[in-house]
Amino acid sequence: MADITFNDLIPQDKRQTASPQDLSFDDLIPQGDGVALNAGAGLNSALYTTLGAPVDLARGAINMGIRGTNYALGSDLAQVPSDSFGGSESISSMFGAIGVPEPKDVRAETTGERIARGAGEGVGYAVAPEAAIGGLMRTGTLTGQLGEAAARMFGSGSSAGSTVANAVSGGAAGAGATGAMEAAPDQWKPLAGLAGGMGGGFAGALASTSPQIAKAAGRSVADFAAPFTAGGRERLAADQLANAATDPAAVRAAIADIPPELVPGSQPTTFQLTGDMGLGGLERAAQTRKPEAFNQRRADQNSARLASLESLQPFGAPEKVAEAARGYVRSIEDMTQQAYDLGLQRARDSADAVGQGVAPEIAGERLRAALEEGRASAKALERNLWSTVDPDGSLALGTGKTRQQVATTLSTFPKSAKPPQGEEAAIYSAVNSYGDVMPFSEVTALQSRVKTELRAERLANGESPAYRRLSQLNGALQADIEQAVAGKMQQQAQAVARGELSFEETLAASFQRELENWKSGRQTVARDSSGGAGAGRYGPGRTSAVPGISGAAGKADRGFGPAQGYQGLSSGQSLLPNFDRAAAERLAAAQAATRSRADVFDNKTLAPISKRPSTVAPYDMPAASIPARIFSARPDSVEAIAALRQAVGDRTALRQIEDYAVDRLRKTALNPDGTFDPAKLESWRRSHSDALKALPELDARLQNASVASRTLAEVSKERRFATDEARQSRLGALLELSDPSDVTRVVGSIFQRQDRMQQMAKLASVAGKDPEAKQGLRKAIVDHIAGRLVSNTEVGTSGQGAIKSNQFQTFIRDNANALRVAGFSADEVKNMTAVAEDLQRANRSLTAVRFPGQSNTAQDVYKIQAGDAPATMLGRIAMGAAATGGFAANGATGGFLGIVGAKAASAMREYGLETVNDIVADALLNPARARILLQKATPANQGAISEIMARNYRNAVVAGAAVTTTDQSSEK
Repeated sequence: MADITFNDLIPQDKRQTASPQDLSFDDLIPQGDGVALNAGAGLNSALYTTLGAPVDLARGAINMGIRGTNYALGSDLAQVPSDSFGGSESISSMFGAIGVPEPKDVRAETTGERIARGAGEGVGYAVAPEAAIGGLMRTGTLTGQLGEAAARMFGSGSSAGSTVANAVSGGAAGAGATGAMEAAPDQWKPLAGLAGGMGGGFAGALASTSPQIAKAAGRSVADFAAPFTAGGRERLAADQLANAATDPAAVRAAIADIPPELVPGSQPTTFQLTGDMGLGGLERAAQTRKPEAFNQRRADQNSARLASLESLQPFGAPEKVAEAARGYVRSIEDMTQQAYDLGLQRARDSADAVGQGVAPEIAGERLRAALEEGRASAKALERNLWSTVDPDGSLALGTGKTRQQVATTLSTFPKSAKPPQGEEAAIYSAVNSYGDVMPFSEVTALQSRVKTELRAERLANGESPAYRRLSQLNGALQADIEQAVAGKMQQQAQAVARGELSFEETLAASFQRELENWKSGRQTVARDSSGGAGAGRYGPGRTSAVPGISGAAGKADRGFGPAQGYQGLSSGQSLLPNFDRAAAERLAAAQAATRSRADVFDNKTLAPISKRPSTVAPYDMPAASIPARIFSARPDSVEAIAALRQAVGDRTALRQIEDYAVDRLRKTALNPDGTFDPAKLESWRRSHSDALKALPELDARLQNASVASRTLAEVSKERRFATDEARQSRLGALLELSDPSDVTRVVGSIFQRQDRMQQMAKLASVAGKDPEAKQGLRKAIVDHIAGRLVSNTEVGTSGQGAIKSNQFQTFIRDNANALRVAGFSADEVKNMTAVAEDLQRANRSLTAVRFPGQSNTAQDVYKIQAGDAPATMLGRIAMGAAATGGFAANGATGGFLGIVGAKAASAMREYGLETVNDIVADALLNPARARILLQKATPANQGAISEIMARNYRNAVVAGAAVTTTDQSSEK
């Protein structure tokens, strides 16, 4: 007080005009603008503040940003003024301009004025938001969930009564808060204001809702008394069900005709059957209160499912499946072994039929021996023929062309050219030593000499001038021989023309006949295989192949005859030509034999086989190389085989070549087991196809061997496939098993495989042949389900493990077809599917209304409290009034009795509420009873409904025990 001056006590409007001695005591009391103005100012202040709130808030945010910018940058940006358009100050100024006092200009100096101003503000703050929300909703500016939320929070002004009630409550709250703050010390003013506001608001609400209090009190009394009667408890339980259901109509429809149980004995709860989420939340609250009843239901459901699964195959020996598998695999192995053994024997027999073959060294020696023997026979025949041409050396013939050729050669020889040397010059000298007629032996000797020199010259110098000159000489010699025969033929032709000689007696006719006979003889030899000559002229043991050729001279009348007085060259007598028809025939045969021998034995194919430097030196070609020169994969093998057959005959040639070919084939394609490798055999046949054309019998045997070997390969492949398939499948895994649990494990593993259908079909096919094995397979599958899909966690006190819901559903979904293949009927698989569906439906009680991934304790407690809470706040007020009313009316004694009565009623009601909860729990456990509770009662059916309810609950045990269910037939 020491700091306060007297001037401070003087009102502001009198400080300048009055002196202290002019002031009275009343002048020292502060005076405001009155209660009415302050009440209006408070109301206007609340209205202006509410209406200008959007602009004021926006301005505040903008100015906050400006202040932050000024602080950070050191700038001096101007802020938005407080009287900006649309703000509360702007609105106040606008109304002030039209004569409405602005709240800032109205003074509240006294307690009454401040209380009036507070009351005005309370009314304004209560009515202004409601009026704004109502206006926005009526204009369509505020709609939907946002509008509903705003209406619930601030009101919507939908009726004048509610607006008046809000105004009364708001004004009372404002006045109460201001009055309490006026009376309280400074440090308690905030708390006093809160308490005063709540008290004033309650009093205002009570005063404004007096008509409703009576009505609500009536309802509260009815609700309060309901638990004390059976009908009341049923009504409360039905209300709980109906109020909790998300869609009561759909719930009633779902339980109007209750379907049969998916699994016999597994009765669903009302929520599980209907799927109504609201009933799901109510079920969680009920099972939290009474877990034993719901756990028993889960145990009963689980027991029913297990019983359904066990009934699929209650007996059987899984080890019988292993026995059936062993028997099946043994039968496969025995059957395929028999087929393989038969194919193996046939393949071996066909390989043996091909032959054993002969080594190349032996085959080569035999071929060379046959060739040399044949060539020796040809040479002997050749020598014999040449010896018969001029057996006594008496033949002579004219050599005019020969001598003329020598003379021409020597006379026309260029002087600058090198004269004939050596053997060539000696040959010319020998020709010049004879006269016009020469002995035939000398002519043939000369011709042989000329041919020898021709070969030597060609080998040394090629076709040189000397080679050409000798060739011309050889031609002249041959012409003299032919002219001798032609001259005789010409004489005979003239005699035929004169009629002195028939054509058949001429040399020409005779020569033609002999030539044809010679050719016929060659063909006869070719057809004769007994002597080994075959396609050729010669063979071992052969001497002559030219029939009809005589070794002596012909008759005098058919030839030239020997020259008179001829005694050889040494006699000095002249010679006369006497080369007759017979000599010509013998010469032709000898020449043909020489040519044939050269063509057959001395060709480029066969000649190297017997070539060697001398008769005592080793052969140039090893014996082992000889067969490959004849039989090979080369294209020229066909000609080589033909040359050999011509030389040594078909029998010898084909036998030796076949032996060699078989040996080569066996070395290339024969397996250790005595059969041919089909691929190698066919490859060898393809590469030697041309050569094998000359050996058709061998090729036919090879074809048979190829077929047999391919058949054996197919049988072997099928055998391996059949046995491998059996052993690599689940059958193979069962072969060594005898313990039932091991068999069950292997059978169960099939359901984890991608090829489960094929593997199970194979196993079922094998087991299906034996009734005990078939039962064992089914038992193994049932045991697998029990072992893998039933947990060790006991359900309730049933002593049984719970079926793993998610795993079982997945198993049935993925393996329904495999179960059918395993031998379960369509109805049995349907029963297993029903168990999965029943699990899925029952799982609603555990997960449908539970918060995933977090504790649900708070959720369950809230549900319980929500179910126990009285209907309204007014109901609680009424109950409190009932409990204390006796004390107000009757003094201490009446108040005591009222309190005691309220306590007793509360205890009895609590007992009744437990009964209602039991009815709700029972209805949630039994859809048939829920259906009765949810039936709409009418005067006509009220009695029937009461009778049904009486039967259902006549034996019900309340007071904390689970409700005992009655026979379902009485519920429907």
